Amino acid sequence: MASDNRKLDLLVIAAHPDDAEIGIGGAILATIASGSRVGIVDLSRGELSSRGTPELRAEETAAATEMLGVHWRTCLELPDGSIRDDDESRKALVAVFRETRPRVVLAPWKNDLHPDHAAAGLLAYRSLYLGGVRHYRTSASQTGAVVQHRAAALGYYMCHTPFEPSIVVDISEHWNRKMEVVRCYRSQFHDPAHEGPPTKISSPQFMAAVEGRARDLGSRSGVELGEAIVWQDPPAVANPVDMVVGEGLSCEPVDPPENENR
Repeated sequence: MASDNRKLDLLVIAAHPDDAEIGIGGAILATIASGSRVGIVDLSRGELSSRGTPELRAEETAAATEMLGVHWRTCLELPDGSIRDDDESRKALVAVFRETRPRVVLAPWKNDLHPDHAAAGLLAYRSLYLGGVRHYRTSASQTGAVVQHRAAALGYYMCHTPFEPSIVVDISEHWNRKMEVVRCYRSQFHDPAHEGPPTKISSPQFMAAVEGRARDLGSRSGVELGEAIVWQDPPAVANPVDMVVGEGLSCEPVDPPENENR
């Protein structure tokens, strides 16, 4: 059985280093700030990146991890550009689920434009179920009782392709910190001092697009900045009020201005 210091409340799956930070970094920071334990599993090292090197990307990931403050992080070293929902990949991810026993798992949207992101989402979906199968073993040498684990909920976060969210996480107070973390991956983004071929995310407009999405999602939910999650299956909640405003808080109606058009 996994030790208690490995148990996680939230596990975020990323196809490449920096996916978690860009796509759902604000929600990670908000979850850590709430006192929950958060981890990240990178499926690949991002070795096919047009900019930087695997060694530099590893240094950038270490810096981002420290700044983000997650409690656990590992890399499965699946092949960048060829992430698949196959038997070996499932076994590797199920082993992570059983080691860390997360309550909630977040993965890239399984219909994303990037094949690795889409494959990561599908891999998470298939592996989540297998983690709770009693006789499913992650290696031929595994003996004895299997530690079964199946997270209570699987959600997806946006990378390239947008979707209609189930919820929007308010990241307004964590936005500046998120961007500091993202900028740890300096080789991947716009930097006049860094040489490298132009890519979609190295464009000067990319960071503006990330902020624009966050502001759009926030405006839909009445906050400044937000990140989207869509649930694979709708999680059960105790009641609809606490789900929205939190236990012990009141939700008072706001009177419209007297001159508001109706």
